[in-house]
Amino acid sequence: MSLAQLDPKTSAFKVLVYLTFKDRPMKPLEITKGLDVNGSTVRARLAELKKNGLVESLAEGYISRVTSYDILMKLTQP
Repeated sequence: MSLAQLDPKTSAFKVLVYLTFKDRPMKPLEITKGLDVNGSTVRARLAELKKNGLVESLAEGYISRVTSYDILMKLTQP
């Protein structure tokens, strides 16, 4: 799955956008609190996003491998 294939209505997209615009490594618990979603959902989405190369896992937490520009272009595509 690539960014182009990711539906903006999904929790995976929400997690990716959150990480992208925070622009710093974040732990799953921080994402859970920030998005007010279930922790298991966040962890599952992070695993999917990592598998597809859209996020990276560091010792400090997860970071987005896409840019804010990529997100904005996805949202403005017809």
